Amino acid sequence: MKKRFAHRLGLLLVVLSLLATMVPAQVTTSGRLTGVVSDTQGALIPKAQIVAKHNQTQGEYKTEANAEGGWNIPSIPNGTYTVTITATGFKTTVVQDVKVDAGQVATVNTTLEVGGASEQVVVTGGAEVLQTESASVATTIVGRQINELPFSTRDALTLVTTLPGVMTPDKPRTSSVNGLPKGSVNLTLDGANIQDNFLRSSDGFFTSIQAKSDAVQEVTVTTATPGAESAGEGAVQIRFITKSGSPEYHGGVFWQYRSKTFNSNYYFNNIDGLPRDAFILRQYGGNIGGPILIPKLLKNREKAFFFVNYEYFDLPNAYGSLLVNSNILVLTPEARNGIYTYKDSAGNIRQVNLFQIAAAKGFPSTPDPTIAAGFNLIDQAVHTAGALTSRVP
Repeated sequence: MKKRFAHRLGLLLVVLSLLATMVPAQVTTSGRLTGVVSDTQGALIPKAQIVAKHNQTQGEYKTEANAEGGWNIPSIPNGTYTVTITATGFKTTVVQDVKVDAGQVATVNTTLEVGGASEQVVVTGGAEVLQTESASVATTIVGRQINELPFSTRDALTLVTTLPGVMTPDKPRTSSVNGLPKGSVNLTLDGANIQDNFLRSSDGFFTSIQAKSDAVQEVTVTTATPGAESAGEGAVQIRFITKSGSPEYHGGVFWQYRSKTFNSNYYFNNIDGLPRDAFILRQYGGNIGGPILIPKLLKNREKAFFFVNYEYFDLPNAYGSLLVNSNILVLTPEARNGIYTYKDSAGNIRQVNLFQIAAAKGFPSTPDPTIAAGFNLIDQAVHTAGALTSRVP
């Protein structure tokens, strides 16, 4: 049984790998970590050993400095790392809190002191702020910023409106970046495009899949020379990177409720003497992440992880006081049976039977069953809602 399960699991992984190779070019979701190792006199140190350890997942990425003391980890998941550099005849140097962002290059240049390998020098400054490896201009929101920045929805795209260069004249969907047209914006979630590409040129800030704040680990906006890692999809790259699990289980739940009972009336409703609009928002969900543990097969808590986020909302409302001061136009029973009423050029009311005209020309003389059923459903829904209706003859 164990062998059969392991065989099926291996087959599933192979299939997923093959499918991944068939996916079109995507925006890079990983970063790059580089650096140069030298001594206190400025001489370069070759063959130094570098280990970058992800603070959350505890995953390790290793490399070795070349003859000029330079080293490079070309593709590394975003997150915060602890970088350890060791070389023969020098103290071990540990650089903490090195932040690697998606599509960006983090530089860790270190100076080793002469001494034994058992001695440690701890650097808490992290990676260099000055970026010399790339001409990209980018801003990243992570961690507490995502949870504590004020925004009215749980859509993480709203966070982008708080970043430099983003102008929002009205609603978030009206935003632009550096004054560029909407078609220059490319929105991705874990490297996959999530825009409604039918509306991209006029509504670039609309996503067919929302990136939820509880599921997002990082938001990066690249506004200049995004580079080859953007796959040539746009001058403005907005990257959402979702959370991954960790060796420990973490999760949370939420429930939000909004009702007109707790909201004051709108200013324009007040001056027009109208009541508050019907509005009820029920929103709830939760998330959990942690290690994947399979008895007798996968027991190490630092090998595989999972993260799941679920959200649901219910939003019955009346747009623009629809049930109060607006009309819904629906067909009359006569119109649904093909009898249309109209005014001629002299202003006289006339009627015409469209089905009789169709029959005279050899076309079907009865309503299409699917369309007729749709019209009936609309009529029933309007009467059930109790809305004010105007019949269209």
